[in-house]
Amino acid sequence: MTRNASPPSHNTFDYIIVGGGSAGCLLANRLSRDPATRVLLLEAGRKDDYPWIHIPVGYLYCIGNPRTDWLYKTEPDAGLNGRSLRYPRGKTLGGCSSINGMIYMRGQARDFDGWAAETGEEGWSWQNCLPDFKAHED
Repeated sequence: MTRNASPPSHNTFDYIIVGGGSAGCLLANRLSRDPATRVLLLEAGRKDDYPWIHIPVGYLYCIGNPRTDWLYKTEPDAGLNGRSLRYPRGKTLGGCSSINGMIYMRGQARDFDGWAAETGEEGWSWQNCLPDFKAHED
């Protein structure tokens, strides 16, 4: 016996991604390339249309601003004489990458080589990751 499958409702998704930061947006983009796949990307923050997000010095107006920052703080630490520090976390589409002053830097080569050695997966080595970094930098 065959059942007729009813069409998916507008509330049916194959994937639900929580968090519209760099990783969430990238994953949603890649999954949604297949037109048969329905992806829902949820972001608690607002759209990234705040002008200061798109200006390099704008991070001064984004970090510590409840519109774009979750305003987290670290626990008081003895090594900081009992002080706590701001722990900026982006509350907007793009997440922390939207409030970082448009700064980009590669990770340390030694870290990548260490991960390759620990896992036995040469794909994590610096030399194998470097072409991907270069491809994203232009």
